[in-house]
Amino acid sequence: MFEEIVSGSKDLPLGGTVVRVAILYIALIMATRIMRERQVGILSGHNYLVAAGIVSLAAVRMVNPKSSLIEVLVIIFTYATVNALTSYIDIKYPRLMDRIAVPLVLKGQVIKKNLDATHITLDNLLAQLRLKEAGNLTEVEEVYLEPTGKINVMKKPAASPPTKSQMNIAANPVVFPEVVIYDGRVQEASLKRAGYDRRWLEGRVKAVYPEKTATDVFLGIIETDGSLYLSSGEEAVFRA
Repeated sequence: MFEEIVSGSKDLPLGGTVVRVAILYIALIMATRIMRERQVGILSGHNYLVAAGIVSLAAVRMVNPKSSLIEVLVIIFTYATVNALTSYIDIKYPRLMDRIAVPLVLKGQVIKKNLDATHITLDNLLAQLRLKEAGNLTEVEEVYLEPTGKINVMKKPAASPPTKSQMNIAANPVVFPEVVIYDGRVQEASLKRAGYDRRWLEGRVKAVYPEKTATDVFLGIIETDGSLYLSSGEEAVFRA
């Protein structure tokens, strides 16, 4: 059976198919580790080609029991290695491997030749502007088609919402929520990062659940405003 799994066979049993699929799935996970986070975001043309190629290749080989497992593994890891190399070259020499942002609107004026060059119709452009909450061209200062294929819109100052600094409103520092209890386990590192200790946490839990400790609570999150979100996993949610 081992030889049939590796070399492929039209009479491959169901168990062998399961093993082949599991191996190919693990290989895909390893390939994404080689290509790193850049590949997951599909930031450039060659990243997209590699992602599409690997996925289609793996899918075909998964459903074809007669294909060689070794051959497809070699192809997957060759794809991943070449992609890692091209991504490295892209970082070092971005103009060699990738495209640059194309201006579609400059100083409020639509650039027709760039629309034609990028095969974007006026209806496409207006639809993208509406998605960016810029329904009127008179509100727009500049629009760029990024190398990722996304539209980036910069509104005119008069059409942009005022910032807190412009309105002389004090801005609170950016604070991310910290999960301090999950499934009855206290996350000591998160608690310390938030500036609190276990004694403080147990006191907050007692205030909500007098008969319980932190290890009896399903979920506890210190939110951005400093309040503690608590859920026993069975009852109503409380904030302490």
